[in-house]
Amino acid sequence: MGACRCAVAEAALALAMLFLAGLLRGFSGFGFAIAAMPLLSLLRPPAEVAPVVLLLQAAISMQGLRGAWGAADWPSLRWMLPGAVMATPFGLAALALLPPAPVRLVIAALVLATVAVLARGFRLAGSASPRAALGVGALAGLCNGLAAMPGPPVIAYYLAAPLRAGAGRAAMIVLFLFTSLAGLVPLALLGRLGLESLVLAGLGVAPVWGGSALGAALYARSPEARYRRVALWMLAATGVAAAARVFLGGA
Repeated sequence: MGACRCAVAEAALALAMLFLAGLLRGFSGFGFAIAAMPLLSLLRPPAEVAPVVLLLQAAISMQGLRGAWGAADWPSLRWMLPGAVMATPFGLAALALLPPAPVRLVIAALVLATVAVLARGFRLAGSASPRAALGVGALAGLCNGLAAMPGPPVIAYYLAAPLRAGAGRAAMIVLFLFTSLAGLVPLALLGRLGLESLVLAGLGVAPVWGGSALGAALYARSPEARYRRVALWMLAATGVAAAARVFLGGA
C-alpha cells in the first residue's frame, strides 16, 4: 500500500512539473524541455526522463508546424537541421554511458548558461555563417541526445541574431520537432522507448497544454519587460533545482 501511494504521489508530482513546463512555454514561447528535463530529473534518472520529454516536445512542436514552416528563417535553419540530426546519436550514446549525477550537472549548467546569455542581452552583429549555423545545430544535437534539451544553444542564437522575432521563433518550432524525432527514432530502434514512457507522455499531454494555455493568457496581459524577467527567473530556478538534486539528494 505504501509503495502504491508513493507511485501515485510521484506521478502526480511529475504531471504538476509538466504543467509548470507547459506554463513556461506558453508564457515565454520557448523552454519546455529546458524546464521539464531538470524538473523530472529530480524524480527519475535522466535516461528515463529523456524519452518522455522528447515525445511531448514533438507533440507540442507538431501543433504549430504549419504556420512556422513558412515563417522560419531558413538560411540558418537549413544548416542547423543537419547538424542537429547528425549529432543527436552521439549525445544519446553519452547519455547511455554516463551515470545520472554528471548528466544532471550538465543539464543544470546548460540551463544556467542560457539564462546568463539571455540576461546580459547579448546580440550578434550579423547572421551566422553556414559553418557557424552548422556548429550551433551540432551543439543542439549533442544537448538533445544527452539531455533531451536542444534549446539552450538554439535559443541563445535566435534571441541574439538580428532577425525578426517571428522568424526566430518559427525556426525554433521547426528545429525542435526534428530534433525530437531525431532522438526518438534511435531510442525506438534500441528498445528504450518503453510502455511506461508512452503512458506518462500520454498522461502529460493534458497538463502541458493546460499550462501552455495559462501561460499564453498571462503573457497577453504582461508587459515585455516583465515577461522576459519572469521567464528568466523560472529557467534559473529549474537549473538550480537540477544541481541541488546532485549535491543535496545524491545521484
